[in-house]
Amino acid sequence: MTMFTSGDWIVDCERILSHDIFEFMCNRFPKLKEVEVVEVNQVDLTQDNAFGFCQVDDDGEFLVHIHNNLTPTEYAVTLMHELVHVRQTLDGLHDYARREEEAEVWEDILSKEFWESYTDTAFFHTPWTDGAFLK
Repeated sequence: MTMFTSGDWIVDCERILSHDIFEFMCNRFPKLKEVEVVEVNQVDLTQDNAFGFCQVDDDGEFLVHIHNNLTPTEYAVTLMHELVHVRQTLDGLHDYARREEEAEVWEDILSKEFWESYTDTAFFHTPWTDGAFLK
């Protein structure tokens, strides 16, 4: 899977957290490696009243929109949630209610697993984190 980025990158400007989450998710759900392209677009979703949403085009490329004014932990959970939707699409799960229910359960499990295993010291010492959000 190749990750591209677009939009107004306010959270995770250097894409450290985003790439680490992608790697974590691909290891957790190997089916994600089948996707050729996932584009993560940070954008103001205030009018949409959402933290994020996921779209897929006819070529099987995914576009994940994430609100650009989230804390790093909110951003991480939202990206994981949306990547669960990518996996669900690959698995053929299209029922909206079931997708959301499952993604909400997975986001809690995955977030806990990710932060317990995360060791990238460069991320913890960026000016916008300094590790304080994890306390």
